[in-house]
Amino acid sequence: MKKLLALLITVICSGVLFDTVAQDEKKPKKEKKEAKVKEDKADTKETAKKSKGTKKDKEDKADTKETAKKSKGTKADKEDKEDKADAKKSKGTKADKEDKAEKKETVKKEKEEKADKKGTKTSDRQADVVADKSDKKTTTAKTKTTAKNDDGKEADTGTRKKVAGADKVAGKDDKGRTIYEGPRGGQYYINSNGNKTYLKADSKL
Repeated sequence: MKKLLALLITVICSGVLFDTVAQDEKKPKKEKKEAKVKEDKADTKETAKKSKGTKKDKEDKADTKETAKKSKGTKADKEDKEDKADAKKSKGTKADKEDKAEKKETVKKEKEEKADKKGTKTSDRQADVVADKSDKKTTTAKTKTTAKNDDGKEADTGTRKKVAGADKVAGKDDKGRTIYEGPRGGQYYINSNGNKTYLKADSKL
């Protein structure tokens, strides 16, 4: 068995060697043919390029002449078109200006009407608010009366300054107490406990 395997391997190797040798001999012939074919192709390409080059030159010259003629014609056409466009624009702009002016006027009128409506609404609201405030003042003046433990005496000057803060001095009442006026118009004095005692609407200065 071993001998048969060895024979098979040698036969296969010899066959491979013969094939490679045969291929090496054929390659030079093929290469020469391919080189000749390439040279022929290159020659034909060069001649085609030359013939194309002359055709292209002729076409380019013809194109330049045509473009020159067209450019001369188009300059005159452009000038005519520009003149017409300017005339149209001047007409169009006058009409546009008039339209814009009318629109602005209508917008102004609408804004004025809205402002008038808002003004009347705000004035009505302000009147309502003022009336409500006056009602509240009278009710607060009535509700805020003397404290429970108020003996009718006034506090000392240190506590009065602390409690009154930036409120104005309205004057002094019959009992000699300093009366202050609050930010809402209410009048009060500072009792001996250091609290604000508001005067009734009847007894205000």
